[in-house]
Amino acid sequence: MNGFVAGMLHPLEVPTHVLALVASGLLIGQQRRVRTAVLLALFAAGVAAGLAALAFAVRQTFAADALLLAAAACGAAIALARPLPAPVYATLAAATGIALGLDSPPRAITLHVAVLTLLGTGLGASLVLALIAGSTRMLTRDWQMIGVRILGSWIVASAVLVLALHLARGQLF
Repeated sequence: MNGFVAGMLHPLEVPTHVLALVASGLLIGQQRRVRTAVLLALFAAGVAAGLAALAFAVRQTFAADALLLAAAACGAAIALARPLPAPVYATLAAATGIALGLDSPPRAITLHVAVLTLLGTGLGASLVLALIAGSTRMLTRDWQMIGVRILGSWIVASAVLVLALHLARGQLF
């Protein structure tokens, strides 16, 4: 598998990334007042910024824990299903993107393959997020939106449990 394809699949191979992508996608898709395209663009810009920082050899970060915190915050907003100010959604989208980018170091030997992997990761994460948000946006019935809220509460529970486990092991931040 070449670097680009490996990068495209990377966000689907890491459970923390999947959790954060599902949470962000559901939250973005749940919004009716805020423009979906703007939030998707902010997420993509965040991923690009995180990957660029990673490419310039940023020191060890706690991006995985930040990604879990972002997933928990998105999940809580989904479960609440109350309108929040647009800057809150924008901050969550950008922060999730940055954390995902920083938590995606390429496992490549050559620089060429590493760059292709980073490009694939950014594109793959953005496409997955857009698909989840678009699918969620098509859910319009009350019982479907209740299902989305339940999924949001499960995301919060999962993220908090993993963070608690990291805290108990002394691995948090």
